[in-house]
Amino acid sequence: MQSPRAWNGRKVWCGAGVVLAVAILMTLTPTPIDAATPSTTADTEWGSRPALPLTEWAPVIPSCPAVVARYTASPAVSSTPPRDMPPDLVNAFTANGAIETAEFFVDDTIGGKGSHYQYPTDDVAHMVDSAEEYLGGKRSTARLPPMDQWIVKALQKHTLAGRVAVYGSMSPWYEALAVGAGAAEVTTIEYNNLTYTHPKMVQVAPRDVDPAAGFDAALSISSFDHDGLGRYGDAVHPDGDLLAMKAAQCLLRPGGLLFLTLPVGPDVVVWNLHRRYGRVRLPLLLRGWEVVDVIGWSWARFDAAADYRRSYEPVFVLRAPDGAEADADANADAVETPTKTEL
Repeated sequence: MQSPRAWNGRKVWCGAGVVLAVAILMTLTPTPIDAATPSTTADTEWGSRPALPLTEWAPVIPSCPAVVARYTASPAVSSTPPRDMPPDLVNAFTANGAIETAEFFVDDTIGGKGSHYQYPTDDVAHMVDSAEEYLGGKRSTARLPPMDQWIVKALQKHTLAGRVAVYGSMSPWYEALAVGAGAAEVTTIEYNNLTYTHPKMVQVAPRDVDPAAGFDAALSISSFDHDGLGRYGDAVHPDGDLLAMKAAQCLLRPGGLLFLTLPVGPDVVVWNLHRRYGRVRLPLLLRGWEVVDVIGWSWARFDAAADYRRSYEPVFVLRAPDGAEADADANADAVETPTKTEL
């Protein structure tokens, strides 16, 4: 789920009850580019070190039909999130204690009522114009947050066209970037209500997604790290993030690209704010994808201790396999919330 932001100083009305959520989220800013940002090739090249191995904790992820059926059965907002991590799921959330935990509770369901983010035609058109200027090199990206600089670079480097999905959204900025990069249609998939008024933008809830969508590309910007934590009204599930990644793969055409950002660094589950992906969880998340490119990567920052509230999010460019079920377990035909640890 993206953090809301004011764009070029313009205020955008996002619906009643959102002010508190915005105030909380705006404290969770990405780490600025500074002296800690690496410059050596060995540190910044994803392929400069051996692939991250899977640990012994590797949950079985079901086949595409089961995953997509579960995804499209999701209610828009199911319930308010539980204040604490369910005790019977702690082992599953932490890979038997291999992943640290912290607490930072947020209820973005607004007490179960859900939110409604609305952006009128003029505001969305302004974002698209700005996106085109950044992507076309007519405006410097230097004043953008580091993650957005890396996203612009990724979209300049890798072609985007056709039908594009955006997973999780509170502002149409990344949709605008997709349009500016050449998307013919952008479908935003979000649990809460959205109204982005633009001829190339469509907003749907997961339950309204066509299982045979066959998107040409997808963007998930600061979104999948929240899945399964209940923060946005989604069902609590220790592997909600892995299931969301699989659903995104299944809804892409073979060979389609996913532009992905999420917090990376030493593994932690911050209940119910987000997850951070390190040597335990990141290999699981990338399983079954071809890593085409990683922009903004730093091995030093990946391993360095850091405050979970100062998020570092490089951009992964991933390619779906030539058969979205290449990594599926044929014996796994259902998704149930685990109640005990199974290795």
